[in-house]
Amino acid sequence: MNHNEPIPSRMSRKAKKHHRSLYRSMAIVLLIFAITGLMSAAVYFSIIINQLKDIDLSKIEDIQQSSFIYDMNDDFITSIYGLENRIKVSLSEIPDHVKEAFIAVEDIRFYKHHGFDIRRFFGALLQNIKQRRYAEGASTITQQVVRNAFLTQKKTIHRKLQEIYLAYRLEKLYAKDQILQMYLNLIYFGKGAYGIEAASRMYFGKSAKDLTVAEAALLAGIPKSPSKYSPFSNMEESLKRKNLVIDLMVKYGFLSQEEGEKAKAEKLVFARPSPRNYPHRFFMDMVLEEAAEILGVPEEALLTQGYRIYTTLDRRLQRYVEELYSKDELFPQCPASGIPCESALVVLDVLSGEVRAIIGGREHLDGNTVIQKGLNRILLPKQPGSTIKPLLVYGPAIEYFGYSPASFVLDAETQFGDYQPSNFDGKYRGWITIREALADSINVPAVRLLKDIGIQNGIAFAEKFGIPFADQDRYSLPIALGGFYKGVTPIQLARAYAALADNGRYKDYTTIRRIENSYGITVYQSKPIKSQVMSEEGAFILNDILRSAVKNGTATRLKDLNIPLAAKTGTVELPDTAQFEGIAGVKDAWIVAYNPEYVVTVWMGYDNVDKQHYLPADAVGGKYPAEIAKAIFKYIYQDRNAPDFTKPANIIEVKLDAKALQEQKKALLASPLTPPDYIITEYFTPGTAPTQQSNYWVPPQAPSDFKVTLNDDGLPVISFKPQDTFAAYNIFRLEEGKNTPLLIHQVKTGSLDTVEWVDTLINRGEEYTYFIVPIHPELEVDGQPLQGTSTARLSVKVPPSAPLQDRQQQKGTAENPDNSDNASQPNSRKTVYLRLLD
Repeated sequence: MNHNEPIPSRMSRKAKKHHRSLYRSMAIVLLIFAITGLMSAAVYFSIIINQLKDIDLSKIEDIQQSSFIYDMNDDFITSIYGLENRIKVSLSEIPDHVKEAFIAVEDIRFYKHHGFDIRRFFGALLQNIKQRRYAEGASTITQQVVRNAFLTQKKTIHRKLQEIYLAYRLEKLYAKDQILQMYLNLIYFGKGAYGIEAASRMYFGKSAKDLTVAEAALLAGIPKSPSKYSPFSNMEESLKRKNLVIDLMVKYGFLSQEEGEKAKAEKLVFARPSPRNYPHRFFMDMVLEEAAEILGVPEEALLTQGYRIYTTLDRRLQRYVEELYSKDELFPQCPASGIPCESALVVLDVLSGEVRAIIGGREHLDGNTVIQKGLNRILLPKQPGSTIKPLLVYGPAIEYFGYSPASFVLDAETQFGDYQPSNFDGKYRGWITIREALADSINVPAVRLLKDIGIQNGIAFAEKFGIPFADQDRYSLPIALGGFYKGVTPIQLARAYAALADNGRYKDYTTIRRIENSYGITVYQSKPIKSQVMSEEGAFILNDILRSAVKNGTATRLKDLNIPLAAKTGTVELPDTAQFEGIAGVKDAWIVAYNPEYVVTVWMGYDNVDKQHYLPADAVGGKYPAEIAKAIFKYIYQDRNAPDFTKPANIIEVKLDAKALQEQKKALLASPLTPPDYIITEYFTPGTAPTQQSNYWVPPQAPSDFKVTLNDDGLPVISFKPQDTFAAYNIFRLEEGKNTPLLIHQVKTGSLDTVEWVDTLINRGEEYTYFIVPIHPELEVDGQPLQGTSTARLSVKVPPSAPLQDRQQQKGTAENPDNSDNASQPNSRKTVYLRLLD
């Protein structure tokens, strides 16, 4: 024994024992957590299995069900079902290169896995982590079959586990070739086509057994995202995707390099889209697209899974507008070619944002039925013209910068840097009110006002109403007049004005109220989400200004409906290019008309404007589009009263003096004597109402510096200085020996300059008394002009003869000394007698 070694202390032995005990406790806790986790996972997975145990996978190809579409009153419109565009084929009828194209791009290990590809799953997971987004999916062909047949498209862990479980079961029941056949008959290819055979016939006008390698590759590229990769939607992306599929076929040995290059070089010939005979086709297309987005499913699911879609369509109104659009006389023709214009229309319900009726174009109308899916122009951007002014210019000016309908803005020829706007009529009006500038759609004030409030402020305000702007628009003054780089769609414009009509509350538009599944369970219920993007007071004032556009502005064609309406027209002139030099015409014509219940937006023009496709010069927004809007509102309110706009409690209603607005260019309160014809009712937000009263409708003041003198001819000269520009001055004369004064003259100069007037109708040698009474020429009391205070009365003695005549007589006496009568007269210039009488 080495006595030099230290003997372990009792404390160190206790510490080691304590550490071993701690490690055992931690291990036990971790083991418990692991067991609990495994048990939880087992329970969770058993729940998933239990939820899916009743699914009969043998019916996978028999689950197709018609879906039904209803209108706003829950009345049946039409059924939609896949049988019309699904043609089943057996795998033996499909060429190998078609099958190989799908396997290459969708599931290269299809014949090796058992329904779930763990290698592909972790590969996709790694890519998603690297890109920090859902960049790649890992679903096998088997998983896609069960997902499209029985599950939703929602990307959740729960759904993915269900998908894996059902795929495993399916692989136990069916052979690989049977599953591939199911896939090729079930998958969606866009534009209503599902299954390889229907897709082949729709896109290429041939059977799937006749597809070339290039055609098969293009079709194989579509299912990943039909809306993106369909050649009928996006040819460029579709062809890129086709080449990717060919590259994968070469990579996996299905094609040689030479065959791949040959397939890439092949020129594809596409078929025309086949008709889809649904009523109200433009509306139906929007319904299917929106429902697919809401449910997270392709359109194919809507056609085959027994949904009941309750839409927002007012079918009576839709039929009426389709009939209206069949009347050629309502749509102008190009002066050069005689080709009639195109048009788009949307009717929105103000409170809900629900679409009540639409027209996407005139070229596919046949009576009451759209016979072929066409270009839906309510979704195509166009330059909005002056319809943008309330949202981009006048709205923010009123909301944020203290402008009121009675604020003044200058309409004068002005150069803004290198941009010089002009008015549509070529005239300039000087200082005008905001109400007049907007109601009459005068251009220069709008540009000036946008410059004053700031382009960025205007854009920020309009964006809250859902108006889109390109980067090129953000420093461009021409956007004040609708000169957008890309433009605004009719339905975007309708949605924006619906916010104005709904007291400044914005909500998105929709074509769907609710959706039920095949079991009658509601899986979606529309609940509009509103946001207050403008104060109720500001929206009311803007609406009221646009009511003036109907009463006496650019939308007066709506006036004789005699219902409360607001409206804004827009007219876009032809581009100032060499192509249109010397041509008088219009590019686009708009109107947005609305009340608290409905917004109607109408666009007219051509898809592509050139020398053979432009509107005549008189086809302005206030003409043809206004006639369409007028007819629609007349139809809506043919048997009931239209609602009026409700004034918010905080709005200040003020009686203004029209004379002060017109002549003094000031917003002044009407006085107690202002005649009714000169009183204007105007509305103001708190803090912007005028407080000063007009001094026009008041008794006029007596003139100052009133004098009566004699001129060189001995005639009375009455002079005075006016005190009011509006007053007229009645000059009275009282003759000697009479009690009744006579009105002998009236003076009205409109200025404050000194006035002189000579009374020539007098008798020599008599005395006359003069006084002046100011009157208001436009204001009467008891049928007589309102009088002001009279001047004092001044008298003058008119000499028997004119001083000039006296001098001539004196000259004659000097030449003839025998004239004793003349010799006694004094040699004086004139004699003036003035006497203050009162």
